[in-house]
Amino acid sequence: MKTLDLHPCRGNQYKWFIVLTIFTFSLALTSSPPWSAYAQDRQQVQQKQQSALQSIQAQQQADLQKAAEEEMNRIKLVPVSLEGPIEIAEKDGTALHLSLRDITKMALQANLDIAIQNTNEQTSQQNVIATHSPYDPTLRVTFGLTDSHRPNNNTTQASITGFINITKQITSNANLSQLFPWGGTASLSWNSSRSDSNISTQIFNPQLSASGTLNYSQPLLRNFRIDGTRNSIKLANLNLKITDSQFKQQVTNIIASIQNAYWSLVSAIRSYQVSVQSVQSARLASDQSRKKVEVGTAAPIDFIQSQAAQASREVSVISNADRILQAENSLRTLISKDRNAEIWGKIIVPTDTPDYIEYKVDVNEAIQKALKNRPELEQADLNLQQNDLTYKLQQNNKKWQVDLSASIGAQGQAGPQSYDRYGNPQVAAPYVGGLFTAYNTLFSQGNFNWNFGFTVGIPLKSTQAKTDLARTRIARQNQIMQRTKSEQSIIVDVRNAIQGLATARKQLETAHIGVQLGEAQLDAENKRLEAGLSTQYQLLQQQDNLTSYRTQELNAQIAYRQAIITLQKAMFTLLEESNIDIKSDIPKAPLTFK
Repeated sequence: MKTLDLHPCRGNQYKWFIVLTIFTFSLALTSSPPWSAYAQDRQQVQQKQQSALQSIQAQQQADLQKAAEEEMNRIKLVPVSLEGPIEIAEKDGTALHLSLRDITKMALQANLDIAIQNTNEQTSQQNVIATHSPYDPTLRVTFGLTDSHRPNNNTTQASITGFINITKQITSNANLSQLFPWGGTASLSWNSSRSDSNISTQIFNPQLSASGTLNYSQPLLRNFRIDGTRNSIKLANLNLKITDSQFKQQVTNIIASIQNAYWSLVSAIRSYQVSVQSVQSARLASDQSRKKVEVGTAAPIDFIQSQAAQASREVSVISNADRILQAENSLRTLISKDRNAEIWGKIIVPTDTPDYIEYKVDVNEAIQKALKNRPELEQADLNLQQNDLTYKLQQNNKKWQVDLSASIGAQGQAGPQSYDRYGNPQVAAPYVGGLFTAYNTLFSQGNFNWNFGFTVGIPLKSTQAKTDLARTRIARQNQIMQRTKSEQSIIVDVRNAIQGLATARKQLETAHIGVQLGEAQLDAENKRLEAGLSTQYQLLQQQDNLTSYRTQELNAQIAYRQAIITLQKAMFTLLEESNIDIKSDIPKAPLTFK
């Protein structure tokens, strides 16, 4: 079946389009340069660009090298002396070599706080002496003159010279009294007198009299076993024991402070030595960097980095030297607060070293020692004893008062002989005489008198005494609770101290391993640098790391020593383990009674 083609010339059009395309493409190929020439031209352009870039980079590198060399020559470190305070003191003769025990003894003899506490103990001793003063005997002597004129109103006492009776008297009395430790009181009285009178009935004129009386009083119920005086003496003795315990506590605290300050000074000196070693390493590295820069095997930046590290380490040297001086001042303050003392003009050079010595202790044993030795518990027990004494005295005050009293005495009399109106003598011969005759009749004529009796006092109501007893009981309960609280605190202190000691030991062991590893790393880095596999900057970092490790080891050594001090203080064995005898190392005023 034939179809009608509406476009009979379409096939011819496609043929002419194809022919035209091929002709155009051939013309383009024949008119363009060869491909190899194009590629060659492009390569030349790239080479020129690269050459120009290298030229620019070389110029920049040269500029940087020049700038670095100028900077290297411009920056010059001010030389810092590595001669520390100890070395200077050794040269000028101000070095004072002291061991830990030497410093401790110096402090115990010159420390102002110890002197103050010792003064408090001397005050307590004097208080004990003062409480015995009521037992001191007392002698009282009196003299008197009497001149009496009075009208006569009694015929039996008529005056021989008129209406006025005149009496002139001289008296002298002596009384000796004594309080005894068992509560009794004794007194002895001796009286003498001379009396002149114009009364007609006087047998003696002048009349000489003498009398002696011995009195004694003894409480049988209240104040028999204890009274205010005996209670004050016991309280004063307990106060003396408390002061002595506080003195030991103060000495222990000061010794702990001295030993910690001593090891802090050792730490400062060792830190200075470590920093000096670090500066010496930095200076050596800086010199090596300069030589390498000069021969062209290292960049100036390496020298600048070495200089920067050296400057930083020299600053550390200066800081550690100042730390030594500050530690010296702290230690001097504990030794003597007198700014004119010789110690303030010397540089202390410690002779003891913080060598590792393992300190072993059992937890339960340490707790038992602390509970036995700690002064806080001793003082609490003494306070309880004082409370018990007060309670006994208050119970005593509630009792009935039953006192025994007794006295015995004699009287003597003498004077001139007198006569009645018939001329007969009125005075027996033994009584005629002077004052010594009166003394003689006192003992020879049987003129004795005595007295014996009881005094009973019954308290009908004891409101105040009951209130005092209740307050004392409440105070005792509070003291017991405070003591229990102190025991718990002491146990915690001991456990924390033991834990701190164990931690310090672990830190010291780890720090020692860190130093060994740091030394190995620094040695390996030196070898890498020599082989050209490392840089000066990396070497400086390893040196800084080793310095840090050595500082950590030193701090761990000091921390371990101080942890031992803390544990000994918690157990209150620091005096014993430091070989400190308070009686021999610290002069104390003796307790004397005069």
